[in-house]
Amino acid sequence: MSKLTWRVGTAEELAKALVQETLQESAAVSNATVYRLGSNNRDKIAISMPDGQVLFIEPESLGRPSRRRAEPTNTDSDM
Repeated sequence: MSKLTWRVGTAEELAKALVQETLQESAAVSNATVYRLGSNNRDKIAISMPDGQVLFIEPESLGRPSRRRAEPTNTDSDM
């Protein structure tokens, strides 16, 4: 299973995504609306909140830089 990435967007970004991508399904859940969008064999989930924010969740792209901090290397010699 691939790792997921998420980001907060706007209602305008959701509107653009609904035009550019294929809506697979949607459902109202409490005060939010959940959308499953598809494009180029990739699914994306968008959750529209009542305050106008949208949470986009999608598989992490290949070649995307890792966000984990690399451990510093010790350049001092212990001799």
